[in-house]
Amino acid sequence: MREYLSVSGETVTEFEVSRSKFITHLKDVRSVEEGLGYLAGIRKKYSDATHNCYAVIGAPESNEFKFGDDGEPSGTAGQPMLNALTKNGLYCVCAVVTRYFGGIKLGAGGLVQAYSKAVTDALRAAGTVRYVYSAVCVAEVTYSDYGAVSNLLGERGAETLGTEYADGVKIIFAVPENDAVMTEKKIAELTSGEAGFAVKEKKYISYKR
Repeated sequence: MREYLSVSGETVTEFEVSRSKFITHLKDVRSVEEGLGYLAGIRKKYSDATHNCYAVIGAPESNEFKFGDDGEPSGTAGQPMLNALTKNGLYCVCAVVTRYFGGIKLGAGGLVQAYSKAVTDALRAAGTVRYVYSAVCVAEVTYSDYGAVSNLLGERGAETLGTEYADGVKIIFAVPENDAVMTEKKIAELTSGEAGFAVKEKKYISYKR
């Protein structure tokens, strides 16, 4: 099963050390390119900051990542930030740490510690989410079958994405890609073959369970 861990949404944290303020923005992204776009927005927002350092990791199959020190001594910012992300096994994630210099130099060791802490604190606040490569499906059932099919999807760990009510009920849901065929079979058995079923697309989906 193709899956990975990432964060969900955007998380912002900050702390101070020796009068320098460190603001961390952590966000899920679909690619390194999207992460660089997110970085550009942060740099624009904090254009008066001393540094805007970053680390971004793309999807597992891309093997892409980038990081930058933005004027900090080489190896003291972007690389420690990247290490904090990879240590937690994360993909499709971008971390940007903005620093406002407080007048006291931290030294190379102090910078590594500060930038590592910035990302680690943000990860702790954000938590992680499991993303699974999934089939996004549509099942069209009668109102009399809706309750049973809904219970079946819950038992199989499907993620319901939407429900539409008209002459019948259209359930939009996601299941892991390798479970789509069996789910279709179970729905057909439950509804005596009367349910409509189609796979709309395949993509990574986060599951609440």
